[in-house]
Amino acid sequence: MSSQEREGADSAERPLGPRSLPLRLLLGIVHAGSWMTGLTLPRMRPRMRLFMKGLDAAAALRVEGRAVWKDITATAHDGRMIPVRLYRPESASESVKLPIVLYFHGGGFALGDHTARHRYNRAWCVLSGCMLLSVGYRLAPEHPYPAGVEDAYDVLKWASIHASGLGGDGGRIAVAGESAGGNIAAVTALLAKERGGPDIACQALLYPAVDLTGGAGSAAQPSLRENGRQYMLTLRLLQQFASGYAPEDNRRKPAVSPLLADTLEGLPPALVVTAELDPLRDQGHQYAERLRRDGVAVEYRCYAGMIHDFTAMMPGWIPAAGHSLRLAAAFVRRELAAAGSKMAFDADADLECSPDGEESSALMDSILRERSPELIVREEGWS
Repeated sequence: MSSQEREGADSAERPLGPRSLPLRLLLGIVHAGSWMTGLTLPRMRPRMRLFMKGLDAAAALRVEGRAVWKDITATAHDGRMIPVRLYRPESASESVKLPIVLYFHGGGFALGDHTARHRYNRAWCVLSGCMLLSVGYRLAPEHPYPAGVEDAYDVLKWASIHASGLGGDGGRIAVAGESAGGNIAAVTALLAKERGGPDIACQALLYPAVDLTGGAGSAAQPSLRENGRQYMLTLRLLQQFASGYAPEDNRRKPAVSPLLADTLEGLPPALVVTAELDPLRDQGHQYAERLRRDGVAVEYRCYAGMIHDFTAMMPGWIPAAGHSLRLAAAFVRRELAAAGSKMAFDADADLECSPDGEESSALMDSILRERSPELIVREEGWS
């Protein structure tokens, strides 16, 4: 099917806006309250934490199995203590050295924290079968770039050294995150490549913010214009987050906007998830395409009718959100199990086929549709 034919077929199925009742209620609450309008980033923080914790309590994905957890600290290169919440599947034997997922929360580099989505983190841990370290990196604007990414890289080094004492396998580490956390996960992978390790087996990037220039430094990103007003994450908020995190003359650096890196060659295999009604949709798509072009194995999914942060906000209420969480956890589980071996899918073939044409994702979809028959997943065509 040609790009034009695919686009025509997609347009017939594309919703005009979120049709899910939970999403409509969520947007109604946000817009009615104007709950962050005009506030500084530090003043937004308490409200965002309550918002995240409330949704996490009400709309978390219920999974079979439990995770045990404890709060620990990792030591930074300068001796500072970085807070980390460690999760481990309760069913895992203490004698087993589990693969490790470093997870970075979203929130525009300024909001949220590593404990606000406790049930979401537990679901990630159980579904992936891994030890999950939710990292409390420093937040802007009090701690602008590069504080957050240096914290992330310090935790990566610390985890690789101390993995055995934690009950983990330092040779099998993945990075993952949503939104700003997706940026930090992607940048951590870049830094590990540039600085000679530690090795990262894979990266799971959920609607990542990979271009903080506003689209000026890359190909056109019409999703910024199309989705930047009515779907919670507005252009105004994006600009506020970017300004708080990095001055304009720093935003073209690859460690701030990894989409603008000269090359992504040599990075670990990636899953990139985007949402159709997200301002960040196009930059996530472009990042996946850049990875593929530079020879990195990549799997890309765009979920129809979904808004920014859908995976973390309502995985228990919205089938597509639950599917995306299961997909990301299954991707990490598969790649960490196969760490050091040839990847189970071919990057170029993956980008040219529909979800039903790709064996591993088709299997995941088949299993998950049995649990959620109403689920509709759409993978964008590549042009």
